[in-house]
Amino acid sequence: MIKLNKGGRNLNTKIIGVPLNFGANRCGLEFSIENFIEEYPQYKDKIESLEVAKQKEEFPMKGGKYLNTVAKTCEDVAEKVNKVVKNNEFPIILGGDHAIAIGSIAGVSKEKEIGILWMDAHGDMNTPEISGTGHIHGMPLATSIGHGHSKLVNCFYEGAKVKKENIVLFGTRDIDEKEEKLINELGVKNYTWDMIAEMGFEKAFAEVKEFFRNKNLHISFDLDGINPKEITAVGTPVIGGLSREMGKTLISEMIDTASVTSIDIVEYNPIYEKEKETSEYIDELIKLIENKIK
Repeated sequence: MIKLNKGGRNLNTKIIGVPLNFGANRCGLEFSIENFIEEYPQYKDKIESLEVAKQKEEFPMKGGKYLNTVAKTCEDVAEKVNKVVKNNEFPIILGGDHAIAIGSIAGVSKEKEIGILWMDAHGDMNTPEISGTGHIHGMPLATSIGHGHSKLVNCFYEGAKVKKENIVLFGTRDIDEKEEKLINELGVKNYTWDMIAEMGFEKAFAEVKEFFRNKNLHISFDLDGINPKEITAVGTPVIGGLSREMGKTLISEMIDTASVTSIDIVEYNPIYEKEKETSEYIDELIKLIENKIK
């Protein structure tokens, strides 16, 4: 086991690009990294983009659509993230659909017990048995707890990657009925957007900060968690959500409070971009993270 510095400070960042779209089965996500670099060419030499190689699939696709392709990609992500963490660097995993979090969480948790702050409009707590679509990008959190297809649950190493009691969902506002039932049965903490709006962001977020204080923490930041009035380049927008500033506050203050080990920034789909506001926001988030951990 290696020691992970509190707050992730004094670490160099390593940006890993993963242009996966098979977990969402939605066009556009495969262009996420390429488009971002076109908009911000200064990242050309800073982002290491992993290849997403389509695998031979079994039909019908039991366990989720494009299971083998997603599983192989997540193995590659986990291996890369693990090497970065072992090298005492701070991984930022940029995607691409949210299924890649299966790999990023596996890569970090191999070295240290972690909690997860899942900022998302959706719960991503579906399983193959209850999913209405079979899209694996709706399953990564459940998978990381150990509920899912064995090819995904056992990504990088066998078994669950995180304890259910070490997870907080934040900003959710579109959860399937069966998915919500599983969340409640497992006792996963879930701050819905309605709860946050009623409590006030500061009060709700203060509880989250206190919960993760001084703990190792992976932040999985889905761009659709942000209000679609403020950013557009996501494939599954939902009315409401955090403001851009709230999103930045979440990352900034969690780095100050917890021992943040790694951060996903996912679901960037440039096909839906209107005025480059989403790529601009990603640039802002990366710069924020880099400045906070140095």
